[in-house]
Amino acid sequence: MSLAIESMCVWHGSRAAVREVTVQASAGSIVAVIGRNGSGKSSLVRAVAGVHGGRRSGTVSWCGRDIARLHAVDRARCVAYVAQRPVVAADFTARQVIELAGAVIPRSAVHVDLAIDALGVHELVDRPFAALSGGEQQRVVLARAFAQHELGGLLVLDEPFSAMDLAEQHRVAGALQCLAGAGSLVLIVLHDLALADALAHEVWWMDGGQLRSSGSRETVLREEALAEGFGVAFERVDGSLRPIVAPRCDPLTG
Repeated sequence: MSLAIESMCVWHGSRAAVREVTVQASAGSIVAVIGRNGSGKSSLVRAVAGVHGGRRSGTVSWCGRDIARLHAVDRARCVAYVAQRPVVAADFTARQVIELAGAVIPRSAVHVDLAIDALGVHELVDRPFAALSGGEQQRVVLARAFAQHELGGLLVLDEPFSAMDLAEQHRVAGALQCLAGAGSLVLIVLHDLALADALAHEVWWMDGGQLRSSGSRETVLREEALAEGFGVAFERVDGSLRPIVAPRCDPLTG
């Protein structure tokens, strides 16, 4: 297994946000992290990426190396991370934000241009980042992560689709599938369970800071289990490649 998480605990002050999570994943796949709000999804992936600033215990290993113990340069070479709400304090253009991929490790104009092409943000690069819409900003910071990312590495994304329209989601989903197909591991927090079912190979289900279930999407995203965990009825609907799970409009009763 390329990614191995052992007995991971994460605290925010005195509150335990993640409790004793042990799980593994292989490169060449997309893993969706799902769960209700406050279930520990973001805390878990921040700890995986090595960017959680608070107290934590347990280990996260990538290809046998403890991510927390890596030098910043080595960590940047194997792990790229995109936060749920990207913040750029300086008055940068979109291209300058993407070029931040080279802040820790050398990245040429070729890396930047390939990332711009992969995310389809050519028309945005000369505009001020602050003037972009939420979805446009998200695509730009994803392009920054793509420029940093090396194939075969780990890409950690926290709700990257939340502000995107359908066309943007489709473009980004395709780019992520290409990365996984080239041997990378994409770890992605998602609220949209239909998107998780359509995109992911495996699913980690967080509940109350613990791992409720993990495994193939077919194993985890069962209608009965989701109905029990989310309090909403689910059904299978036709997708472009296969039936995918989606919530029904009628809530559960009783």
